[in-house]
Amino acid sequence: MVATLPDMRYLFSVAAAAALGTTPVHAGPGEIPMVGIGLPFSPETPTPVPPTHALYHDVEIGDIRDLPPTIKSSGLNFIAAAKRSSVNAALRESFAKMNLAAQGATPAHKRLIATWLGDRTPFHIGTSNATKVTIHYRLERIDNGKLLFDRDITTTADGGGVDASMRDNGIVRAAIAANFASAANCLDRAAYGTAPADCALTPRFHVSVVRIGR
Repeated sequence: MVATLPDMRYLFSVAAAAALGTTPVHAGPGEIPMVGIGLPFSPETPTPVPPTHALYHDVEIGDIRDLPPTIKSSGLNFIAAAKRSSVNAALRESFAKMNLAAQGATPAHKRLIATWLGDRTPFHIGTSNATKVTIHYRLERIDNGKLLFDRDITTTADGGGVDASMRDNGIVRAAIAANFASAANCLDRAAYGTAPADCALTPRFHVSVVRIGR
């Protein structure tokens, strides 16, 4: 069971919010989104593929291999950032929002195999920190197993706040969101031979933790 602190809230804010015409989004503990489609990244922001795309609604998305029951920023953090089920759900939702995931009864012709390689958040008692998440992605044809895509993707997210454990969990969730968005964007590009050498996108948003209530 994932523990929460009732007097804590996350402030999820988009960098350069004024320029983007957006405002920070307030969320409760554990609600920092792990689906980054629609959020800003650099050097580009993923956009849903059109029906004419080679992978449109054609990718079977399974559970992530080697994913622990809970994801924590460190073994010292007794509050989990996310449960396995919610991370898997976020992967499927990310690819669904990109129009890549197979829909309904229509059979998929490609299969995405994602493998969790870990997250690393340095112990830091200051007011800011950064974390890295690495996931391996393999795309293959379902009929003959032909390998179409094979990459490790490492993404980074940062954030600030006086509560280190809550801050670090927030940035882990943001780094996961960035990783899924990076993979979906890279598959979009790879389908036409234009995938970059490094698939990782850099979030143009960060996580801030503020204490409210008691």
